Amino acid sequence: MPIADRLREIQDRIAQAARAAGRDPAAVQLVAVSKTVDTPVIAELLAAGHTLCGESRPQVLRDKARALAGTPVRWHFIGPLQTNKIKYVYPVAELIHSVDRPELLDALRAWARKTGRRCPCLLEVHVSGEPTKQGFGPDEVLPVIAGLRTDPDLDVRGLMGMAPFVPEEGPVRAAFRRLAELFRASRDLEGPAYRAQDLSMGMTDDFPIAIEEGATLVRIGRALFGDHP
Repeated sequence: MPIADRLREIQDRIAQAARAAGRDPAAVQLVAVSKTVDTPVIAELLAAGHTLCGESRPQVLRDKARALAGTPVRWHFIGPLQTNKIKYVYPVAELIHSVDRPELLDALRAWARKTGRRCPCLLEVHVSGEPTKQGFGPDEVLPVIAGLRTDPDLDVRGLMGMAPFVPEEGPVRAAFRRLAELFRASRDLEGPAYRAQDLSMGMTDDFPIAIEEGATLVRIGRALFGDHP
């Protein structure tokens, strides 16, 4: 199926899920997870009218951004990030979804002071219960926000999380609901360095549930790109 047709199908599913939850479909953005495809496929996506892409590997993000310079593509970084790889991400990403530990916040502060630009980011919260997943604990993320809300070198815009990879809907919905509760609670902590603007949750297998629970960003790759070479 052509990328343009897949895109329309995903956009329709996003809109249906939003309307079913009584939400405005325009309040949910699709992040096209392009980590499995090369730049010609991303160019097809751009030609179909979608510009927001997500990458999970720092050097790959750097290389794709260079190859697509001059196009309207916009980049989000969605994967694990080591502090020594920020140099590949910081100049390119308009949003980093995966800030999962205090050391990474410290590194972002240092880059802001060095460059004069605060890179927008989200705090990753470990709501899945799976030991392989990373992030701030649900009980610690609000105190973390309270501690950084006036930081002059940070621009934190919300939360990100992943549900457990299980076939049952119950644990998936519970994880998303917990993250959405934390997101709503974080509004009381807004300040110069923190705004509860974006809630990034939901992927190919569970994004309709995530939208029902309040996601504003859904990260979709396989349903959009399939096995496209």
